[in-house]
Amino acid sequence: MDTNNRKKATIVTLCLLLVFSLFAVVPKAEAATVKLKVTANALNVRNAPTTSKSRVLFSIKKNTVVTKLAKKGSWYKVKYKNQTGWASATYLKVVKQTLQPLSNTTKVILSKTNDLNIRKSNTTSSKIVGKMQKGESATYKAKKGDWVQISKGSITGWVNAAYVTVSTKPSMTAAAANYYFAVTANSLSVRAEPYADSKLLTYVKKNESLLISRIASNGWIEVTYKTGKKGWVLSKYGKQQKKEPITNSVTIVVPEQTTYYYITEPTGLTMRNSYSVNAKSLGQTIPFETKVQILKQASNGWIYVKYNDVEGWINGSTYYGFASIENISYTSSIPSKTSYFVMKADTLNIRSLPSTVAPTLGKASKGNYFKILRISSNNWVQVQYNSKQKGWISANTSSSTITTKKPTTSVSNPLKGSLTGLKIVVDAGHGKQDSGAVGNGVYEKTLNLYAAQAVRDAIQSVGGTVSMTRNSDNEFLTLDQRSFYAAKVGANAFISVHHNSGPAAASGYESYYTSSAKVSSYNFAKIINDEITKAIKDEYPNYNIRKANNSALKDKSLQVTRVNSVVSILLELGFVSNKDDVKLVNTDDFRETVAEGVVNGLLIYFGRNK
Repeated sequence: MDTNNRKKATIVTLCLLLVFSLFAVVPKAEAATVKLKVTANALNVRNAPTTSKSRVLFSIKKNTVVTKLAKKGSWYKVKYKNQTGWASATYLKVVKQTLQPLSNTTKVILSKTNDLNIRKSNTTSSKIVGKMQKGESATYKAKKGDWVQISKGSITGWVNAAYVTVSTKPSMTAAAANYYFAVTANSLSVRAEPYADSKLLTYVKKNESLLISRIASNGWIEVTYKTGKKGWVLSKYGKQQKKEPITNSVTIVVPEQTTYYYITEPTGLTMRNSYSVNAKSLGQTIPFETKVQILKQASNGWIYVKYNDVEGWINGSTYYGFASIENISYTSSIPSKTSYFVMKADTLNIRSLPSTVAPTLGKASKGNYFKILRISSNNWVQVQYNSKQKGWISANTSSSTITTKKPTTSVSNPLKGSLTGLKIVVDAGHGKQDSGAVGNGVYEKTLNLYAAQAVRDAIQSVGGTVSMTRNSDNEFLTLDQRSFYAAKVGANAFISVHHNSGPAAASGYESYYTSSAKVSSYNFAKIINDEITKAIKDEYPNYNIRKANNSALKDKSLQVTRVNSVVSILLELGFVSNKDDVKLVNTDDFRETVAEGVVNGLLIYFGRNK
């Protein structure tokens, strides 16, 4: 072979080797996709890897994730959506792919109760090495008889199997970028871990849009429900959508006809510069009983109004007032002489304003009388409906009369008997930083306090002494402190007041005692429950009583009833997640009905119903 031929052969061989080597690296380049996150507030993407001889194609916002296609010097070629270009590597950070699928065979346990003891060995006499709270999880290791061995952090020990649930730990995958979960349920639980028995963190409402972080193989989705806060929701109660859905935005509309909002909140309502409780105050409060015209309405319940030449937003919830196309106008004056409104027959509604379109606060029946506070120009009288609330009753019927002589009849039918010498603890559940359940414009903690105060007033009206675990929203006791409060104050009984939450259709009253408690409370709880049930059915025959085995009283291991030193009961008066329940339980009339049932039950149990 001559020299020229050898040169040609060598060149061909080198070319073939180069081609083969190029094909060899292609799979490696395609095997891993590198993601980059933008660290600048706005990053320009150019048509070439230089700032001097290129033009800007588009810009990307901070924290946006793009795909790396290539690198040249201090520049990355990136892909964002369907666009590609060059961006400075100085403002791009490699995103670490840290999520790894978990073994489908790994099991976890979740505690069904608070202060569950973790013991060194599988016996009740063994040393306690730790505790678990309700909804907390740990790794399942083994089971022996009625005991489960678990691992939690640095602790390995045993827990009683009766107080835990065992679940298979799901595998996890990272969610695609910019995917959101649009809530379709009226109220959806957010939990600390992807299990139904995990700790409840909060509730989210219908149409809320939540950024998705991870997806679990058991049907749960990790979402961001508040800035910096993540939790898990069930995927079947929402839709996964690319980009944030339009349903997350608040829609503003102008009423089709003139509509007024009448404020019934005694402290008035603060005007703000936007439709949120977190919006800036405008320094103007609209007083109690004021009428304002609704200029605009937001889909989240806030309304735009004008008062004292100031325009702004107020919370238009039915909890703080009511809307009506009726223009209620009246003047009122204080009677020149002390006068009384006496019911001679039938029943009349007590309303928040002197009009039949105003919401009902309660009822006045035959034999009731009230001192008149004001008389309106349309012949209604304002009375002190209860110790905390005023209301209006129509004087335009033959069912009543007005007199300057104080009647001898009582305002309400007196309860027979006395609780003098007995001390009762009334526990208003949750409080302060712990709102409890949230739904339909109300916080459970607020409903609990109002209902507990009604129970307190009713007990005191028959001579009983009441110790409240809290008297305002500025106080809070832990479950431990509530559990031992009765012993601390030397009480004879303990009543915890709560309101429930669940699916939108869930409704009604129920109560709980604990059969395994230190003190047997069944007889006490049954009597209290039965009397509350009777009182509710008498006044509200259509209200749901959530019965199991023909009783609304159920056995459940709750800390405040399980470790209490006295007879105890926990009441669930209604569901904040149910619109109709909230309308009823958020009235003084309903609270006083429940309070009457409580007092009747106490009189019967302690033998004072004579």
